[in-house]
Amino acid sequence: MLLILTKSWDNAMGSYATIESMITRFGREDLTEITDTEPPYTGEINLTRLQAATAAANAEVDAYLAKQLHVPTVLASPFVQMMACDIARYHVALGNSRVSERDEKRYELAVKNLKMVNDGKIGIGAGTSEVNAAPSVNLAQMTSGRPSVFGNSQY
Repeated sequence: MLLILTKSWDNAMGSYATIESMITRFGREDLTEITDTEPPYTGEINLTRLQAATAAANAEVDAYLAKQLHVPTVLASPFVQMMACDIARYHVALGNSRVSERDEKRYELAVKNLKMVNDGKIGIGAGTSEVNAAPSVNLAQMTSGRPSVFGNSQY
């Protein structure tokens, strides 16, 4: 059976980790293995369980970032998305008592990075236009030499 995602299953606007980003990061087979753990086994991703994990992860990311930034901050930041996905995977695995050493290390690294962002030690790699910040309008202009009377910078 082919799993078709619709926007109704994806998190609402303002999400770092989404069903789609989880599938991209970990793959369908891996997510099926960690979410389809109770009868009746379907051989598919348990979207309800994964949705709950992404919601918890997004809330956790917001809790860490809220001290320094307006949240949700940069929704398309690959760095924040990666941390949120790792946290969501940890929550799914933890709920099934199937946390691997790899999941634990990913979670600990994500939390460490979020704490460093919170402390202002690292940034979030905001390279998109989806930042909740006012654009700069009072920019200084530097010139060299004597200004021209005619405004064309020639002497």
